[in-house]
Amino acid sequence: MKKQTTTAEFIVPSLTDVDATFKDLMSRRGLLLDKQRSLNAERSTIEREIGAQTGPGYTASVAALLGEGDGTDPLISKRNRITEIRKELSDVDTAISIVDRRISEQKPRANTAAVEACREEYGRRVRAVVDSLLEVKAARAAYDDLRYQFESHDIQWTSLIPMYLNFLGDARDGNIDRVVNEMKGAGYVN
Repeated sequence: MKKQTTTAEFIVPSLTDVDATFKDLMSRRGLLLDKQRSLNAERSTIEREIGAQTGPGYTASVAALLGEGDGTDPLISKRNRITEIRKELSDVDTAISIVDRRISEQKPRANTAAVEACREEYGRRVRAVVDSLLEVKAARAAYDDLRYQFESHDIQWTSLIPMYLNFLGDARDGNIDRVVNEMKGAGYVN
């Protein structure tokens, strides 16, 4: 049996590792999403405060006439802030949409860079699999030879528990040959 060889650890780079533009876009998107969450949290807090406030049932100017305040309505500044937040959220949503579109446009370039960074390692691993498959093919041929010898001598050998190798396809032109030929066509093996 062939001794297992260890494969040196190879880490597939992320799209942000291989493409600075993609990395910047993803970072920008993260910042925008953080801002969106922050604004939504602030809006929720203010809305809860407004909902929890109970007033005397008359306006701040009436309260001032009654000597109960200075005529300013604290709810007005909170409502104004909600209006500002809605505008900011609209701008953030627009910016996120633009960044998402730019990410979609940049992703194919980043993907190509990632694939190119892995091409050599991929080829090495494909060759290792093909080499192993060719060893399996040789082992199968030896197994089939022994099986044919049993049969030619009319030996009932089923007590040995026959192996069924149908998953490998036909011994002369099966799945192993198909895979090897595909990888030869792709240029990974000779």
